[in-house]
Amino acid sequence: MPAVCDCFPELKSVTDAREARYRADPSKRAPEGPQSSLEIKVTSIGNLNERVETRNSGQTFVISEPKHVGGIADAPTPLEFLLSGAVGCYAAVFAFYAAKMGVNYESFEAVARTNFDVRGHMMPDAPPSGFQKVTIAMTIKSDAPEAKLKEIERLSLQGCPGIATLRDPVPVETSMTVTRS
Repeated sequence: MPAVCDCFPELKSVTDAREARYRADPSKRAPEGPQSSLEIKVTSIGNLNERVETRNSGQTFVISEPKHVGGIADAPTPLEFLLSGAVGCYAAVFAFYAAKMGVNYESFEAVARTNFDVRGHMMPDAPPSGFQKVTIAMTIKSDAPEAKLKEIERLSLQGCPGIATLRDPVPVETSMTVTRS
């Protein structure tokens, strides 16, 4: 069966090498740099649209708010990007573990769903507006034993930075510089 990525042998090699580096000195944090930090710049461009510039990959894209909140809905919403980023990260970590464990799969599909209370961003005394629960339904096409795929699912859910960011509270700090026109 062809793998979802013809790079499984290469991915296994890269994944094994990364793990060996980390295991060589378990008390040492992962190296600083693009593999362990992110920086983005968000610039409002009007009509509740924002241009995002990623400092790591050099990509740019637009985020748009839906029409029902006053946006023009000509790009994915910020929360669609947040959820798709976490689940995209999960898909990659699933591929890392599959390659590491020698498990091929022909296709991977994940459908994520969440609900949130939108009152929180409009009224100071409203309930929290964050995601209430995220469910991910995966469909994997593979000849591998289901128990092996379940183990990859467990390890991926445990180790994925995107899912961990959704699951575990993370401190957020802000600062502001005001210039006068």
